[in-house]
Amino acid sequence: MKLCSLNYLFIIFLSLSAFNSYSQGRKIVNYTEIGGLIHQSNTFGNNAEFNAFRTRSGITRIINENYGLGIALGTDNYKRSNGATYNTLPITINAAYFFNPDLTGFKADVYGGYSIKLFDNLNRGLTAGAGLSYSVSVNKGINLGLQTGYNYQEIDFPSTFFQPGFNMGSFRIGLGITFK
Repeated sequence: MKLCSLNYLFIIFLSLSAFNSYSQGRKIVNYTEIGGLIHQSNTFGNNAEFNAFRTRSGITRIINENYGLGIALGTDNYKRSNGATYNTLPITINAAYFFNPDLTGFKADVYGGYSIKLFDNLNRGLTAGAGLSYSVSVNKGINLGLQTGYNYQEIDFPSTFFQPGFNMGSFRIGLGITFK
């Protein structure tokens, strides 16, 4: 039931930010991403491999023609090759460089933040990454794009837990929609 409430909050956050971006006259844009994280490296050991399903939604304030700063909320659902899962709820601060002032074409981004432990089935830890995306305009207010990059995630456990923390590096790939 808690996860269902989180989904409703996520949808409300997405809707409000999309409406806000239209009222601000393109000073604020909303983007939503769905994709995957493909295992590259980890410090877990035992030849463990982790792949993940990712969702992300964020708000970016356009500072000038090419730069933007914002925040994002998402979920990364890692699954280990033996079936164990690690779910994260990252909250990040993002910076973007838009190569084209009309927000189409290439965009470079960097982000960093922390995955909070809001519920028992969520893991906490530092998260960071960088990437490149390419988007095309569908109409005056919407862009569709492909995204790729690198994602770093730490999984921290309480000191009373039987397992030490570890970190993972992943190749990021996804599809995104931008409401401008």
